[in-house]
Amino acid sequence: MKPCPISFKTEMKMNHFEIPQLKTCRHAIRFWTGIFLACLTGLVCAQSPWPDKPVRIIVPTAAGSGSDLIARTLAQRLSEIWKQSVVVENKAGASGIIGVDAVVKAAPDGFTLLMSSASPLVINPVIFRKLPHDPLKQLAPVSHVGIAPAAFLVNSTTPVTNLKELVALAKAQPKKLSYGSFGQGSGAHLAIEAFNQGAGIDMIHVPYKGTGPAVSDLIAGQITLTLADLATAQSQIKAGKLRAIAINGPARSPLLPDVATFTEQAYPAMEGTYARFGLLAPVGTPQAILNKVSADTITALNDPSVSDRFTSLGYTLTGSTPDKLRNWLKEDAERWGKVIQAIGGIVLD
Repeated sequence: MKPCPISFKTEMKMNHFEIPQLKTCRHAIRFWTGIFLACLTGLVCAQSPWPDKPVRIIVPTAAGSGSDLIARTLAQRLSEIWKQSVVVENKAGASGIIGVDAVVKAAPDGFTLLMSSASPLVINPVIFRKLPHDPLKQLAPVSHVGIAPAAFLVNSTTPVTNLKELVALAKAQPKKLSYGSFGQGSGAHLAIEAFNQGAGIDMIHVPYKGTGPAVSDLIAGQITLTLADLATAQSQIKAGKLRAIAINGPARSPLLPDVATFTEQAYPAMEGTYARFGLLAPVGTPQAILNKVSADTITALNDPSVSDRFTSLGYTLTGSTPDKLRNWLKEDAERWGKVIQAIGGIVLD
């Protein structure tokens, strides 16, 4: 073999290791390849365990929403577990599309997560004519965090105290009763439509830009009922302005122990229509990171400082593996798809 055009005939010493004379290309290539691999291995081994920088949790709704409250409470505990900052960013607008899209387009490295309810994930793909993403294909499940049951509320002057009386009133006054929700195609809208279908009644939908305005109009007597979170319901009931006639949770709530569930009142169509919240990441995020975030989320949710906070709001914590969240998303997509189809479809631009 011919000598290498660049040969090293002078011996060098580095950390007491003698570099031999390299007189051929083959020798040179073998030597420097070995040095490169040794350095690369050292760099990999020297990397800090994840996370080695701040983590973002993006919420596709405004501050104060259910997703926001859960994200901020969870972020505080996760930052203690990880010894790293966990920052919550609200990217509200366009029915959650803006926030979800930000996570879909983020680097799949675990440093950008999404805390969301079902609507942006499984309802938007059905009701919007066009979306910039496919949530179920472009997001990886991390953990099913919890559920937030809600209550059917009526004005305290309305002559109904349970679902049977509500249905009787609605049938006696066809298309006269109305209900408010926090938007066309929202979880509340579809949940009440599921009740309409199951009860065989037809109440008029009045969409609002949030739960607050709907509750205000209910108190003013502008609508017949609405579906609101239990914390809101409890405060208005104590004030003597509203009455709860049913909750859509799997069991009665400690916040409203005297209010029966829909299932108890023989209206199972509302089973599973409560809000669910999940933690997700961009698809392609390493499975080891997904598993770590999931396990640490479960640990955080089991902490009394976290669980007590959520219980006071009427939430029920679940904490689950990525597979269980994946199953929940599939179930919810099927449930809401059937409701939307039954009411003739909803198409939004």
